[in-house]
Amino acid sequence: MQSQNKQDTDTVRYVAAQSQDVSINMKKLTELSIEVIAYMSRNYDNKNFNAVTRSYVRLSSEFHPDKDDNRAADWLFVLNTLNFALWTEKDMKEWKVDGLTGYVALCAVIKRAIDDGKSMWDPKFYTTLSMVEMIRIFQGDDDVTIPRLSQRLIILHEVGKVLLDHYNGTFANCIKSCEHDAMKLMVTIHDKFPSYHDVTKYGGRSVKLYTKAWTLVADIWAYFHLEHELWIEIKGIKYSTIFADYRMVQVFNHFNVLVYSKRFLDTLEKEAFFLHGSREELEMRCCSLMIIRYLHQMLMETLKQDTFIKRIPELKLPGFDCTCLLDNFLWDYRQVHDEQLKKNVLCNVYTENY
Repeated sequence: MQSQNKQDTDTVRYVAAQSQDVSINMKKLTELSIEVIAYMSRNYDNKNFNAVTRSYVRLSSEFHPDKDDNRAADWLFVLNTLNFALWTEKDMKEWKVDGLTGYVALCAVIKRAIDDGKSMWDPKFYTTLSMVEMIRIFQGDDDVTIPRLSQRLIILHEVGKVLLDHYNGTFANCIKSCEHDAMKLMVTIHDKFPSYHDVTKYGGRSVKLYTKAWTLVADIWAYFHLEHELWIEIKGIKYSTIFADYRMVQVFNHFNVLVYSKRFLDTLEKEAFFLHGSREELEMRCCSLMIIRYLHQMLMETLKQDTFIKRIPELKLPGFDCTCLLDNFLWDYRQVHDEQLKKNVLCNVYTENY
């Protein structure tokens, strides 16, 4: 599985290097890394160091299952499965749930359905859902329905059938079948569930990205610790989960680390969105993933300095890794500076993968 990790990294690096319309401004990476370090320091002072370095802030909302809830794995599976393309087309009302938007709105609407007695975690329930029932469940404020509702219904039926046919009707059994191996679970999810399958081509080269599958794996890793039967182990560097929120790349653009060509911007303005697998979409995703890898390397080297270790001794622990820190910084920055970031171009992509 380590060779798989290297192969994926090489492919992402290849696309970023060949990119025609999206580029990385390496000079701005240092400025962004300083912001991340300041974020880490603030959380250390506020006794939140473990929360931002060993888990994911997005999982701490009131709309997620409790960690001791025996429905948690299947609940997270449904949530991740439906978390894609939550943007609204131009001149249409934005889908909101109690004023919440995007991923958090999705969390809230699923929690609402469960609180109303609907077994949203159970494939025996959601494989029988009709379009009328879907409309009722996913209706937002002002009677606006979640975008791409019919596509989401098809996907729910599809993934539910896989669980019923191969895993005795529960995602927990899928996790167990991977013998606590996070990389094996990621590949299994990617290969077994069609809506998680993410393989396209760039310059005649096959590009396999695991962003959606890994986000689900990362959630499972964060939820279930060693004493739990569903615990999984991550060996080596983690993948990033930045595409848990399709707007996270706005932060890179805001800091001028991710740069778009005039042609890219003109195309986006004219067409409103890119199709999954298009050259522009792959360049945007792969450049974003390379930014994370460059930042990760820069931070891991910087935080080894005595100045930082004396202030934060936990940085010296053998298992310290800053991937969660990076993802949490981007998540929190996007939430806090939402209005300001809306001034930056948003790359809407028609996809099931984020």
